[in-house]
Amino acid sequence: MVKYIISFLIALLPFSLLAHEGFSLKVQLHNYENDTLLLAYYHGERQLIKDTLFRDHESNQFFISREEPLDPGMYLVVMKPDMRFFQLIVDDNEQDLSLEADAESISGSILFENAPQNTAFFNYLNFLENQRKKADGLREGDEEDMDEEEKEALRKKLLNIDEEVIEFQNKLTVEFEGQFLGVFLKANRDPQPPEFEGSDSEIRRQRFQYVRNHFFDHLDVTDSRLMRSPVLASRVNHYVDNLIPRHPDSISIELTKILDRMMENEQIFRFFLPHFVNKYARSNIIGMDAVYVHLIDTYYKTGKATWASEEQLKSIVENADRMRPTLIGKTAPDIVLQDRDGQRVRLHELEYDYTILYFWRPDCGHCRRYTPQIVRFMREFEDENIGLVTICTKFTDEVETCWKYIDDTDGTDLFLNLVDPFHRSRFSVLYNVRSTPLLFVLDADKEILSKRLSAEQLFDVVPMLMKRNGQDGMEMLEEDPLDQTQGE
Repeated sequence: MVKYIISFLIALLPFSLLAHEGFSLKVQLHNYENDTLLLAYYHGERQLIKDTLFRDHESNQFFISREEPLDPGMYLVVMKPDMRFFQLIVDDNEQDLSLEADAESISGSILFENAPQNTAFFNYLNFLENQRKKADGLREGDEEDMDEEEKEALRKKLLNIDEEVIEFQNKLTVEFEGQFLGVFLKANRDPQPPEFEGSDSEIRRQRFQYVRNHFFDHLDVTDSRLMRSPVLASRVNHYVDNLIPRHPDSISIELTKILDRMMENEQIFRFFLPHFVNKYARSNIIGMDAVYVHLIDTYYKTGKATWASEEQLKSIVENADRMRPTLIGKTAPDIVLQDRDGQRVRLHELEYDYTILYFWRPDCGHCRRYTPQIVRFMREFEDENIGLVTICTKFTDEVETCWKYIDDTDGTDLFLNLVDPFHRSRFSVLYNVRSTPLLFVLDADKEILSKRLSAEQLFDVVPMLMKRNGQDGMEMLEEDPLDQTQGE
């Protein structure tokens, strides 16, 4: 009989294990009238729907069961119709979840069955809320009415609240080391600079450098679990947007370091590489197309973006190649055009301290707004050796419309007006002229100093470039959105 029972239990064992290999979620939600809940997940900084939980009217509970376990990460239970949500943790050891809560006060009422990470996570959220209330209470007074002693006392109390939060985080990080909650809290941790000496500006600089150099000490950019949480994308984006000098060379170097590490995890690499390619393809900051070209050269041209089809690769690489000749810092492509009398004019033979190239069309609405402003600019800077070279983008018999517009427009005699009726110079290819108006600023050696400016920006940018001529560095300026979204 005993032998039979043992055999029976052994026979049941695989089925018992199978019952726990998938994922299940049971939710008892009070004060919630809708018959469905949504289960969502994080993908970078986006939230996507994973599944739907339906109410069982007999038990009044919401339930979902899946044969396969969910990938570990942070998920969201979304309530209808207002789409409020609360988060929960799914990990290898927490795939069978059961919870009860009041929809009107989730954090204050939620209870989990046998889910230590989730229980600890909501205890942490409640602790943070209490600490926030403490800090808000201390800040209720007007600091302007405080003397220095009172201000210092307030600062110490607020610092003590911060230290209590860090201590609580550290405790949970140790308790759940290697589990999702521990990894998540660790990844959210900011570097804590030591005490530095020097002037206020020196201390700020040293603290900034410390934070930048140690930003990734606790953030594993290869951990897939963090992709399914809000932390990885937000932290990486914060680093790129706030801790790197806004210069294309600096950004390219740092992005390469980050992406090279991410290559250890194809899922993460496959998310972030297109993310940054799109970010810098669409950037309104002048000069950031150099970052785009760098990413294409480093990862797409070398075959490291293994998911890209041949057609996609061809399109992406061709786009980068179109941008390459006119990156800031490069020598502008030399082109030969002609004036109204048919005389050849070579760009690199023009002897100006600064040359402004203005690609335009007579039937371009934005050009009609730009041209009077450019005339005003040239009159204001007429004592400077600045050449304004206009290049009408019309061809063959339509070139006459260019000359007519010039004749009818006041001030265009201040410009060197040129055309290329048969496109022999290939200017539209060499300068990537996809829309007009389009402006470039060149120095005496025809190096590209700035581009894709609005006419109004000339009044600020050109004097700045003249002032900084001969100095290292480059000021990054916001482009006029018209140049990006409304060019004709």
